[in-house]
Amino acid sequence: RSSDLGFNSSSGVAYLFRVWLRVQKCSEKHSPGRCARQGEEMATCDIPLERVQALLKVDCANGSLYNHMVKVVHLLTADKPCDALAQLETLSRNLKDAAFTNAKAPDAAEPSLTELAAQEQQKRCAEQSLKLFRPSDRTAAPKVLGMVQNYFEDASMFEWAGVGFGKQESYQLGMSLRQLAAATPGLESLRLWGKVLGIESDYYVAEGSLEVPPGATAAVPPFPGTPEARVDPRGEGANTCIYWVKSGGFAPWVRLPIARADHIIASREIKRVLTGKLESPVTATPWFPGTEQHLLRSQIARISSSCTLAPAGFYEVMDPEESGSKNKLKVVEDALANFPGHETLATQAGWVHAAPFLLSTGKSNWPDVDKFPEGALTEDQTAEIAQQAENEPEKAMLEPIEADLEELKPEELEGSVAWSIKVYGDEGIYTANDAPQTHRVTAVRSNIWPGAITVVQGTRFANLYVGYAMKCGSLVPVQKDSGLPLRGTMPLMPLAPDDIMDEPKDLEENEEPNPIREEAESDKGDVDEEEEA
Repeated sequence: RSSDLGFNSSSGVAYLFRVWLRVQKCSEKHSPGRCARQGEEMATCDIPLERVQALLKVDCANGSLYNHMVKVVHLLTADKPCDALAQLETLSRNLKDAAFTNAKAPDAAEPSLTELAAQEQQKRCAEQSLKLFRPSDRTAAPKVLGMVQNYFEDASMFEWAGVGFGKQESYQLGMSLRQLAAATPGLESLRLWGKVLGIESDYYVAEGSLEVPPGATAAVPPFPGTPEARVDPRGEGANTCIYWVKSGGFAPWVRLPIARADHIIASREIKRVLTGKLESPVTATPWFPGTEQHLLRSQIARISSSCTLAPAGFYEVMDPEESGSKNKLKVVEDALANFPGHETLATQAGWVHAAPFLLSTGKSNWPDVDKFPEGALTEDQTAEIAQQAENEPEKAMLEPIEADLEELKPEELEGSVAWSIKVYGDEGIYTANDAPQTHRVTAVRSNIWPGAITVVQGTRFANLYVGYAMKCGSLVPVQKDSGLPLRGTMPLMPLAPDDIMDEPKDLEENEEPNPIREEAESDKGDVDEEEEA
C-alpha cells in the first residue's frame, strides 16, 4: 500500500504508484502462461495487454516509458515533497532532459557570450599581472633603480588617516612604479604623487626627478617676453620634477608635458572638472591655451607648490653652484637621529614647505638681471623687473606652514587657517632600544586644496593627493578687505559648517476658544456695551 511507504494517498507519488501497480497486476493476471491455462476465454485480452507492455518498454534511444515512470516514483519516494502532484510534470521534464543523450544536460550548458568575455578579461588581467611581477628578460642583469617609493608600506600610514586604494591596488601601484623606474633611464627618484578624479576616468600620477646633465642650464637666461622665458628650466620651479599619468589598472604610464607659466596663469582663472582624457579640449571662459593634459600639468604644479611638506629640520637648501640649479634640497646629516618628536609634529611649527613657491607670473623667481649681458636689457625693463620683485618678493624654500594665509587668520587663532592636523592610532609611548617610541600617525591636511595630505609615523613621512584638483575657499575665512572668498577658489566645494543656531523661543500659550460658552454668556444684544474705565 502507498500509505505504508510514508506518503499521502492524494500525492503525485501515490498517483504514479497506483498506475504502476495496476499495470503490474494486469501484466501478471494476463501473463501468457496464465492465458494458456484458461484457454481461449482470455484470447480477446492477451493482444491488448501485450501491446501495452510492449508500448511501455519500447526504448527510443533515450529510455523507455516504463523505466522513466520507475525513476519518477523512486525520486518522489526519496524526496517526499509535500506538493508532489504539483511537481510531477517538472520532475518528469527534468529527468527527461538529464537522460537525453543527443545533447548536453542543462548543468553542462555552453557558456554565454558574457561569460566568455569575462573569461577573456580575466586572462588578460592575469597576463598583465605577470608582466608587473616578472621581468621581461630573465637572462638580463638586474637594473639599478633610483630611489623608488615603497608605496605598499606608506599605504598603511595613509589608511590610518582614512586615505587609501586597497591592498591589492596599492601593491599593483608599487610594482607599477618599479616597472616605470626600470624603463626610465637616468631616474633619480620616483614616488606616487596621488590620484586626480575625473568624470569618465581618473588619473594616477607618478612624480620623479631625472639627472640634469652638465651644461643643461643655459648660462644666459632667456629674455623677458620670449616663449622660452615662460618655462622654468629643468629641475627648477614648476619643472623641478617630471610627472607621468595613467588611467589605472594595467594601463601604461604616459609622460606629461613640461609646465608653462601661461598655462598656470590661465588655470587660476577657470574652474573645470577633468574628464579623464588627456587629448580632450578644455572648453572654458576665459580661454585656456591647451588641452586637458596641459591643464592637468598646471594643477599638479600648483598643488605641489602649496602642499608638498616635510618635517622641520629634515632638509636643507643646497648651494646653487654645487647643485647646478636653484632651490635644490638635500637631507641633512643625522636627519633621522634629530627627527622632530611626535609632539612637535602635532603642531604647525613642526612642518615646512618642501617645494618652490609659484609667483603670480607662474614661475618661482624673477629674472636675474646680473646674468644678462651688458646692454641686453633696457633701463625700463630693468626697472620693471625690480619693481615687480619689490611688490611680490620671492619666497624662500623651507618656510614654515604656520605663516600661510596670515592675512586671513583671526586674532584668537594660533597657527594658519590653511592647515588642519589630527593624530590617529595608538598614542601610547613605549620604550624600544632604550629610546621612546610611538606608533601614532599624524596627518596634516590642506584646507585650500582638499585631498592633499601629509602623514608621518615614527621617522617615516609621505605626501599624497586624492581629489578633483580644484582649489577651495569655503573652508577658510573670507578676505577681510572685500569679504569675498579666497582668490581663485571654487565655491561649490564642501562648505564649513555654520555656527550652531539658538533654540527658537517658545510660543505663548492661549486658552482654546469655546464658542458655546461665549454664546451662553452673551446678552443677545446686537452691540456689545463698552466697559467703563
